[in-house]
Amino acid sequence: MSTYSDHQIDVYLSHVGLPFNIDTARKQIQRDALEFLTTLQRHHMARVPFVSLSLHYSKHRTLSLGPDDLFSKIVKGSRSGYCMELNEFFATVLRSLGYPLFSMGGRVCTGGVYGGWNHQLNIVTINGRRYVVDVGFGSNGPLQPNTLEDGREFPQISPARGKLEYKALPIHTDASQRVWEYSTQADPTSPWKPMYAFTEVEFFPADFEVMNLTTMTSPRSFFVQAVMCMRTILDDKTGKPIGLLILLRDYVKRQLGGQAEILENLETEAQRVEALRKWFQVEIGPGEQKAIQVLASGLRPK
Repeated sequence: MSTYSDHQIDVYLSHVGLPFNIDTARKQIQRDALEFLTTLQRHHMARVPFVSLSLHYSKHRTLSLGPDDLFSKIVKGSRSGYCMELNEFFATVLRSLGYPLFSMGGRVCTGGVYGGWNHQLNIVTINGRRYVVDVGFGSNGPLQPNTLEDGREFPQISPARGKLEYKALPIHTDASQRVWEYSTQADPTSPWKPMYAFTEVEFFPADFEVMNLTTMTSPRSFFVQAVMCMRTILDDKTGKPIGLLILLRDYVKRQLGGQAEILENLETEAQRVEALRKWFQVEIGPGEQKAIQVLASGLRPK
């Protein structure tokens, strides 16, 4: 499996704002591998947003899952991607740091209905225990590694919570089937809503290539339809996630706890490009800006 060089890891750690190089990172991992992984995931999700940008601001609108392409895009180019790009990249980073892991597919639940394999996650083993690690699900995604434990609940951005259950789904025709289901609860009075389900069966690169092709080309794909960019907001003192910053189509919104605030309404492409630079540190070049003009997702003055 692919890994990044020590120099590449040094550059990446600096990119996400951590005061480590490869040597000091490995010492931290030896001391407490779970604590370092938790910190790394938080900083990654605060600096590397979950986006659909390359399906709109691009002449070719194709997404590579090659490790070198992902490093060039995410670190060198200060860009990002969606689930398969982000979790494939993060898996390569973790593997380079010495974490044992494998990747698998997930089924996203939309409107109470599970679709086909359309999500990628990673399972990392630390001291004999398996943790699901996901840096690419967006606003309802888990924000830290979570041990695979039936019924386990864990904090999200307050007042939200997440939960993992090992269960059969209503769609199963074989009553003996079991999968892991991840669900979220907006607050203590709200119902639990399923987000996605996954198994502990390792997927191969060829599996993700098939999944990626559909996700990046289907007219029904949300990523194809909408310009979107999202990252977490960390508390300056504790380093814990306290909110979300979201650009969706023609607005920028900040969510802190249970409160949401519109920061900008966007009417033109120039405004959206500037908002991506200002709020997300994402640079869109002139050629990329021109490429979106032929798409329905482009912003045009009214």
